[in-house]
Amino acid sequence: MCASEISTVKTIAQINDETRNFILVGVVIAKSDPRYFSGHPKGRGPFEADSTTADTSHETARGVLTLTLRDSNRDTINCTVWGKADTIIHYDGAFAIGDVIDVNRPQVAASMFGRSEQYSPTVTSPYCLTVNDQTVQGAQITRHDGPAQELQRFRALLRVPLVQPGETIPLADIVASGSGCNGETFNVLVVVRAVRAKRDVRVARSNQVKTFREVILMDGSHGGVLMKLWSDSYIRWSEQWVPLKTTLLIADARAEFNAYYKTICLAVDRKTIITQDPAVPQLASLLNHARSIPTQEIDVVCSLASGSVDPSTINTVMTVQQILDRTEGDLVQEEDQFTALCYAVITRFDLDGCSRLVSERCAHCRSLVREPTGTCGKYDCPGQTTAPDAREPFFDIAVDVTDHTGTLTGCRMASRVAETVLCCDVATFLRQTDTQRTVLKWKYLLDRCAVRLIVKRRSAVRFQHLYSIVDCAIADPGEVEAKLKVY
Repeated sequence: MCASEISTVKTIAQINDETRNFILVGVVIAKSDPRYFSGHPKGRGPFEADSTTADTSHETARGVLTLTLRDSNRDTINCTVWGKADTIIHYDGAFAIGDVIDVNRPQVAASMFGRSEQYSPTVTSPYCLTVNDQTVQGAQITRHDGPAQELQRFRALLRVPLVQPGETIPLADIVASGSGCNGETFNVLVVVRAVRAKRDVRVARSNQVKTFREVILMDGSHGGVLMKLWSDSYIRWSEQWVPLKTTLLIADARAEFNAYYKTICLAVDRKTIITQDPAVPQLASLLNHARSIPTQEIDVVCSLASGSVDPSTINTVMTVQQILDRTEGDLVQEEDQFTALCYAVITRFDLDGCSRLVSERCAHCRSLVREPTGTCGKYDCPGQTTAPDAREPFFDIAVDVTDHTGTLTGCRMASRVAETVLCCDVATFLRQTDTQRTVLKWKYLLDRCAVRLIVKRRSAVRFQHLYSIVDCAIADPGEVEAKLKVY
């Protein structure tokens, strides 16, 4: 019997141990990367499939691919496809997540007996499907050719969540668990904050080049957690994700402790299923929160300077070296942010030189206005005009502070903090002469000050450490003598 002679169409719910000679129609909701095996009886090794056709020197090479299918709000099932290498290469290139397919004449087995199920996504069906053209003649997968209304019904299932929002874990709770949750899996409901470019890395064990992509995720509890994508299917899919607009409900994301960032990150493995823009009531509030938080570095600095942390509560005295050790040395801890009171000399405060001292942001969306256009960079913002009232100037001053242990370079003094230290607003400062600015500079330059800082460590969101000055005043010599640390 060939595939064209099969007329019975079954749903996932109708499948049982006795089901034979049927077609299953479903939408692909997850897909694994294919794996290839040499057909040689000795020394079985991986089959190289870098080109679009199989190497003729491996005539017996075979491969395996797993697709996870859905045909209703409730029912999901895994389908493992075995075949010659060129057949698996064809299936891998022909079908992607979101495609509606026909599975012709699959074999049915109970999931508990399927060893591959422990490496496949968790599904509702107690059975699994196997397509193997060597054991069943006519077993194959084809693209479903049905009416548009039917295809639309299947594709609508892509937004139906596999887990409920109440079964998800806030990102902050996962990060707070630290390395203790390394290797565990979690369900998360998140917004895509950023999609980074693809990168290649050479795997030392196999000497093969692997491609991966980093995606930054956020939710109402945390501003940014990194997720790595190693699967070609997910890397291609992620090109469609729009930062601060695309939401993801991720089932069984694996937690991994990242030694570089000193924090927990997420990874997509063979058991993970991602639902893009899930139909859940929490979506609107999550997107509104994502749009309201500061995303650019200067936005973070201004947010810290606006009084999110009361400077009077910052009383932990640290030297410059202790701050550096806390950010990337021996004293690194897993928290993203800490505060410090540093008695140090101001060694850079270029108020009368060529350094940038004042930046501008859009009065409507608060985004940084880039030179030389002088307009908002967001295409949908009403601030896309050169009118003066569409831009708001604010201080953004780079400061270096030095003590007997070292120098903190590139500290940021912004917005209200700078206005308080300089005792003037931006408009008044811009009207001052160079002589007046020089006098203002030497009120602090090379004098020892009590500098209160909020330090945000390098993370998945920031490539560099951020030192934000939230208060700066000339230090009392007696106070310095009593509190200044040797180390």
